[in-house]
Amino acid sequence: MNAAQVLVVDDNDAIRSSVAELLRSAGYSVVEAFDGSSAIEMLLTTKVGTVVLDIRMPGGGGLAVLEALDEPPPVILMSAFALDAEDHERVDHKIFVHLVKPFHPRRLLDAVASAIGAPDNEPTSPSDTAPIADSSDLA
Repeated sequence: MNAAQVLVVDDNDAIRSSVAELLRSAGYSVVEAFDGSSAIEMLLTTKVGTVVLDIRMPGGGGLAVLEALDEPPPVILMSAFALDAEDHERVDHKIFVHLVKPFHPRRLLDAVASAIGAPDNEPTSPSDTAPIADSSDLA
């Protein structure tokens, strides 16, 4: 298993690309999926150290991904929405960290480093980077 490989799952191309680029610039290997069903397929065939996962997506969404996997790698959930009590109870034990959008890129880098360790090279400073969010996620 490549412990430094991260799967980024988000149906919003801009968010998925910005998260992937941030992680690549920090030294992580990144693979991407655009919906829940492609994420499940990838997780069944590809070893990753952690998953950065959006909740609301086509193809089942993040909750379907969490429910489909008995023992997922550490999952960093990212969403502008809180989980309702029932969903929280069903999947909470599979969530490593829940980041609420918008969030500062440093929080994501810290969460990934906690999940799988820091990459060999030092990340570029995300201090000048805008928070990760999209107005459609906040609607």
